This record gives sequence, structure tokens and C-alpha cells, in this order.
Amino acid sequence: MRRLSVWVSDREVGVLQENAEDGTFDFIYRPDVPAQLAVSLTMPVGLPAHEYTGFNRLPPPFEVSLPEGFVLDALRRKFAKVVDVDDDFSLLELVGRHTVGRVTFGGPLEPEPGLERRILAAARSENSARQLAALLKAHPQTTGISGVMPKMSSRHGDENRHPGTAVAGGVLVKFDTEDYPGAALVEFACMSACQAAGLPVPHLSLSPDASTLTIERFDVTAQGRRLGFEDACALSGIARHGKYRGTVLDLFRMIDHFIPATERPAARQDLLQRLLANDILRNGDAHLKNFGLVYDDPARPGLAPVFDVLTTTVWIPQDLPALRLTPQHAAPEWLTDSGFGPLAELAGIPAKAIAKLHAHMKERMLHTLQSVLEGNAARQNSGARTALKRALRDAAS
Repeated sequence: MRRLSVWVSDREVGVLQENAEDGTFDFIYRPDVPAQLAVSLTMPVGLPAHEYTGFNRLPPPFEVSLPEGFVLDALRRKFAKVVDVDDDFSLLELVGRHTVGRVTFGGPLEPEPGLERRILAAARSENSARQLAALLKAHPQTTGISGVMPKMSSRHGDENRHPGTAVAGGVLVKFDTEDYPGAALVEFACMSACQAAGLPVPHLSLSPDASTLTIERFDVTAQGRRLGFEDACALSGIARHGKYRGTVLDLFRMIDHFIPATERPAARQDLLQRLLANDILRNGDAHLKNFGLVYDDPARPGLAPVFDVLTTTVWIPQDLPALRLTPQHAAPEWLTDSGFGPLAELAGIPAKAIAKLHAHMKERMLHTLQSVLEGNAARQNSGARTALKRALRDAAS
């Protein structure tokens, strides 16, 4: 039987174990764990022990931080001879002390100050993407961040503080790769456009060569306290590999099930605007893992700020939305005038009002994309500028 301790905010709250006989997983809370330290909104403290036994895979909330894409490939190259990185339990053991959010595995969070300083220095330098790729390949186990676009996590103190960021906060650093040249600048423009349209966006900054994007972490408070974060995939009980099999309906259900009734109308409006923004920007990667809830108190979760917004049609010209509206829809498709009706039913808002909001947001977002294109960062990186021009063209279509 394999066992792994589970921690919340640097306090051990339970144990995850794999049963050797049938390969199922159990999670067991330690006695006297307070309700505020629940490992998940879907796994509250105080229920009978059998409620969290017999999982045929890792419990979905524990899959939130399992790496994918670039990071997983780097882990495989470095550890394939000693760790089975295709085994989720082994992978969680390897990266579990370096997760995003307040839940860690195997012990409390283990930051590496020396490495973090190197990450932040690289993120502000010329040739930043190349330097960061080398750091990630050398230290892939220090990030529990999921997602296909390469990214690393870092914390920063006074000596590394960006203007306007919290002193004790953290940052996420994303950078271009050969497969996605210009992705950092395009995402910076897309996130800026979301902010211009009235959506909550963490503080952003670009490296001098526009190949690296630094984003303030939303799961760390100004005082350095880590918040709970769970994506819509886990909250819907769907394995992380099923992130494209969910629907927009699942996102509205997440709000209706977990967010307090008094805050639900505002959250539903916020979600609607995010859906429209992803449509306008032709973001075909807005899957279930790119929406989520953040909380200090599990009794009062709210929508996490906007993150991971990118015009994917720049690199995949025929790309489609990641999610269908409902299970009854045969396939995902970009919104048209006739498509506002089904979305209106989900949002509980008249289709004409959604169409008007879509048009208003599009105007503001296109203006922002154009402003970024005309800025210094775009002029200093011709490849990124080309990518952003394509993003602007696709958003305007």
C-alpha cells in the first residue's frame, strides 16, 4: 500500500493511500481537522470516512496540480528511469510539494529561493524564453502547475518586486516555445483585452523581448497566505483528461452549486462575460481546467480571476471552442447571432442583451489588441508581432 500525507496551509490534514489489492484510492482525514481546512469544496470535513474511499483514480481535486504538456515531457525526460511519471500517484509524490493553491502532498510547500531568484531574473531579461525553458527542463519537479503552455511558478520578495505587485505575493511565468512563437505577447494582449472589457485580471508584465509573460498569482494574498483553488474539471467530478468533454452548462452548475446565493447573480454575469471574451478572442483552449473557484473560507468561494486566455487560432487556424454549450449540442462552435439563444437560456439573460454585450466587449477588446500591437513590446519582437497581428485579424472576423 502506498501512502502520501496531504497538507493544507502547511498543516497535515490527512492521508491519501492506494490499495494494493484493487488499485483504488482512499483519503482519510486526521481527527479534529477544522472545516476551514477541507482539502476540497467537494470533500468537506465531517462526513463519514467511507465517503472518501474506493476512488478508481486519484480524487479529482487532487488532480488539479498534476502537470501536463511541456512540463510533463520535461519530467519524463529527467526522471523516466527512476519514476513512473505516467502513474498519477508517483507523479503526485514527485511534484506534490510545489503545487499552486493551499493543498500540498508529502509535506508543506518547499520553495527554492535560489531558483526563484533565477526565474525572476530570467523573466525580466533578454532571451528570457530560452533561459526559462532551460531552467524548467533542469527543475521540472518544482512546478505543480498544469497546462500545456510552458509555465513555472515563483515567489518574490522586496528585492524582486514588480511595481504594483504585492510584496509577499507570487508570480507565474509563461514563455514562448518553438511550437508557440509569440504566445507570451498574444496572451498579454488577450488578458489586457479582458481587463479592458471589465473582467478581473491579475497584474501582468512582459519581458523586454516580449517572449515571457509574468502574471501575479491570485492564490496568494498580500500577506503571503495561500488560498484554495479548484478548477471546474475537479469540481464537476471529471478527470483532468476529460477537460474538453465538459460543457458550458457545467460551468453554470459549478456557480449554482458552490457560490453563495447572494453572490450568484454577479458570478453568473461574470462567467457570461468570460465566455463572450473567449469567443471574441477565438480562444479554443477555454476548457474546464481554465475556469475555477478560489477561496480562503470554503463556505464562501468565488470565481478565480481570468487566466490562460490565448487566441489559439493563431497556431491552429481551424480551431474551435473547447466546450459545447450543453450535452445536447453535437459539437462546439463559435457564437453567431443564432447561437446567442442557447447561451441566453443558460445565463438567464435575453439573447438581445447578450448580443449587445458581445458587440460592446468586442469593440473594447479589439481596441486593446491594437494598442498592444502598436506598443514598444510588439515592435521589438517581429515574430511575436506577426502572431499578434493574426490574433487581431481573427478577433475582428
